[in-house]
Amino acid sequence: MYKHLKITFLTLLAPALLVAQELRIEYDVQKDSLAYFRDGQPVKRAIARKGENVTLQIRNYNNYIYKVQVDEENHETRVAPVMGAGLGSFLGGPGGGSPLSMFSGLFNLPGGQTSFPIEDFGGGFDDGDGFVTSESAKAANALFKQFSQTTRLIKGTEKDLRTIGNEMNRIAQGQRVKEIAAGEIEKLRYNPALPPTQIRRLSMEYLETILGQESDIQNLEELLEKASTGEELSQKLELYNKYTDELAGYYELVGWMRDSMSQIALSTDKFAEFQDAIASFYGSGNTNIEQYREMAHVAEEALASMENYKLEQLIQLRYILEELKANTFSHTFRTQAKGDRLKINLRLDPLDSLRTPGISARKLSALDIPVYGGFKVNASIGVSFGSFFNQPQAFFLRDSLIVSEDKDSYLPIVTSFIHFYSQSARSLSVGGAFGVGLSIGGDNGAQSIHFMLGPSFILGEGQRVAFSAGLMGGKVDRLGQGYKVGDRLISEAGALPIRSVYEMGMFIGLSFNVLSN
Repeated sequence: MYKHLKITFLTLLAPALLVAQELRIEYDVQKDSLAYFRDGQPVKRAIARKGENVTLQIRNYNNYIYKVQVDEENHETRVAPVMGAGLGSFLGGPGGGSPLSMFSGLFNLPGGQTSFPIEDFGGGFDDGDGFVTSESAKAANALFKQFSQTTRLIKGTEKDLRTIGNEMNRIAQGQRVKEIAAGEIEKLRYNPALPPTQIRRLSMEYLETILGQESDIQNLEELLEKASTGEELSQKLELYNKYTDELAGYYELVGWMRDSMSQIALSTDKFAEFQDAIASFYGSGNTNIEQYREMAHVAEEALASMENYKLEQLIQLRYILEELKANTFSHTFRTQAKGDRLKINLRLDPLDSLRTPGISARKLSALDIPVYGGFKVNASIGVSFGSFFNQPQAFFLRDSLIVSEDKDSYLPIVTSFIHFYSQSARSLSVGGAFGVGLSIGGDNGAQSIHFMLGPSFILGEGQRVAFSAGLMGGKVDRLGQGYKVGDRLISEAGALPIRSVYEMGMFIGLSFNVLSN
């Protein structure tokens, strides 16, 4: 019997001896969502074993303007949500506050590339076109051939202008972004309206625009050279002016051809149409030349206001870049599960309200984590029903013979239990119970003390209901002095040799807790 009791107790206490696993909770502040993990695997509920480590990671909050305040409460169960459009939002049209805002789209050719429908005139003119003399036809064809060559040169030069203009536009826009980025990076980090993912993305985008996408700067000279664009833009502008001058020379030649054509006396419609086309081509070309020169003048003025970064500024921006790469925008809190429930209240407190006026503390969702395990003891009172293995009997004499009759097969007992168990992760816990009870009734209405020991099933965490069963011990009357039922006994007073002995039985009981520790 003792061997069986030992095995029973070890079984009941085994859950408390298991190695505790670690519970990890991830709280996404931006989404206000919770995720639970045990040993790296997602779980649906947050339940902790008493004494195990609980790790809470608060993620996706702006730690430049907020600090996390964590208040932990271990309860014992008692009875009874500005910018975000990327770089495009900063690259506005001309007229912005930056000196380089005029560069946006500046070097696109006005009105597109100038073209001449030379194919409409075939390979030139001949006598059949109505020329008065063959000499006139030769002169007209010579001018036509020269004009064809000149238009090819104009087309090639305008293509070069377009290429160099696009390069200048790219450099100028890049410089504008750098100027904006240098002034806005600090504002980005302290903007309460932006989520951390946007702060990281935009800040990294601006910083890498200035410093480059790879952190491979070997020395300070390379760092300074990487950010300086004024000299490069100046060289491009010089080349742009050179192409503009070349283009102007070609159009002057077109003007000479136009005047020469007017000296040839021709009366054909085709020749007259050709003269009108040259005049129109010459006029539109001169208009474009004026616009090219105006663009170059505006670019020179903007270039004069462009400043290279100081070395100290670049070093500071480099530090910010490395800091952003390392910043996880998260806070980790570690604790141990105690009591019956672990409650964690979270709040974001402003770090510096002067730097970011208008922000206030933010209360986050609280965590309520049930805690199971650990050795618990509590008491309960209820009613048990007990029965001895050997049925109690009443003895008396009849014609000097000892006779007996059976008593009740079970006893109602008012019982007080002490329960000891390990709190389970669910509402049902299994443990052991020791009880002391007083039986009700009997032949003489007497009461006797009974002792109970066995397993119990405890339902609930606060107001608990316990179902217990097991072994029972109590006193019963048995014949003494070696007498047995049926023996003859001569007794003048009718007294029988009765002795009260402890015997074993079993019980079942239902009780309600009155004390919890």
